[in-house]
Amino acid sequence: MRGELYILLILPPMIACLKISSFEVPSLLVPGDSAYLTCLFDLGGEKLYSVKWFKNEQEFYRFFPSLNPQYMAFRAPGIHIDLTKSGRSTVYLTNVTLETEGRFTCQVSADEPFFGCVQVHRNISVYVPPEESPEITGEFTDYGENLTLRCLSARSKPAANLSWYINDVMMVPEGSVLSHEIIRHHDRLESSSAQLDIPMGSSSLPDGLLRLACEASISNFVTSISKELLISREHNDQPPQQHIDPQEEVNSQDSLRALGFLLVVTMILWIELVG
Repeated sequence: MRGELYILLILPPMIACLKISSFEVPSLLVPGDSAYLTCLFDLGGEKLYSVKWFKNEQEFYRFFPSLNPQYMAFRAPGIHIDLTKSGRSTVYLTNVTLETEGRFTCQVSADEPFFGCVQVHRNISVYVPPEESPEITGEFTDYGENLTLRCLSARSKPAANLSWYINDVMMVPEGSVLSHEIIRHHDRLESSSAQLDIPMGSSSLPDGLLRLACEASISNFVTSISKELLISREHNDQPPQQHIDPQEEVNSQDSLRALGFLLVVTMILWIELVG
């Protein structure tokens, strides 16, 4: 009878994998905001050793279930933690500033015998909306043949995107030259500057009065629109003239009337004093 060889394989028991099941971190915050950072995990049968939080690889919060107290907070730029609202799976940030911005990491580690470790990352950006509308100015160049428009946005973070509108239609007329520049300030805020050079003979320009405006937007959300600049486009050899806003004309007339009235009152008082 032929002998037979049997090989017995001993396999380790199946182990569920340690994993992070949910990671909720806001992608956009505003200075002064508060926010929960949440990191939910499945230990898969292992024992929790620690949960650590980092910003740009600098640790700012740690949870150790075997210690007393179980949590510790560390100094980090722009990080202010309310420990009464923080715990094993959450960190509560308060008083968000520009320095809060960065890459946030949650790291979960298991205890012996397997010492598993998993981590996940997400970026937080801090958004500062502009407090004022963009400013628009214009001047004629080359004896009235070209119109140069300039638009400057108020300080914000990030810098606003600027768009040009002519008679309520977003457009860059044919033959125009468009340029952009981002201005960075010492307080970490930014401004956008845009210049548009328009040939007044462009066939894509509408006839008659031109109502020009500049729109500022951040992340596809419109934040503000400049006051309109009114330009009269003439069809003759004379250079086009800037249109005077009717309200400005009324205000000028009111100022002249007030000045005339003041002069009359002054003369009456002078005559009474002399008499």
